[in-house]
Amino acid sequence: MNRFFLLLSLILISSCATYNKSPVTTLAEDGDGNIKVVAGNQQKLKSINVIRTFSEILNGRLLAKAEVQNRSTRPKVFMYKFDWLDGNGNIDSSTSTWKTATINGQEVKTLEGVDIRGGAVDFHILLKSK
Repeated sequence: MNRFFLLLSLILISSCATYNKSPVTTLAEDGDGNIKVVAGNQQKLKSINVIRTFSEILNGRLLAKAEVQNRSTRPKVFMYKFDWLDGNGNIDSSTSTWKTATINGQEVKTLEGVDIRGGAVDFHILLKSK
């Protein structure tokens, strides 16, 4: 009887575990200019490829750009946002909001974001499926 309750308890506890249906992938450019996954995995968005990232200072604020390519032949809808890094490498995501993008098959598109608070020196781009 105790085994039954133990088994029932385990089943109930495991059914309460959260499942992230839309995991976030964080990407950044490394020192060699290659795009690498910083956190998460790109399993849900495996057909979306970040080709390159670049930035510039515009009116004292960091303007980030990321070129993405849809390697599939079908249109893809996904969400993206930019996290801003200060000179110490601290991340500020409080001013970032998720935006929806649609990219046609084999298309290359440039995604943009601006650090509205100022002070950022670098960025990460985050992607997730819609």
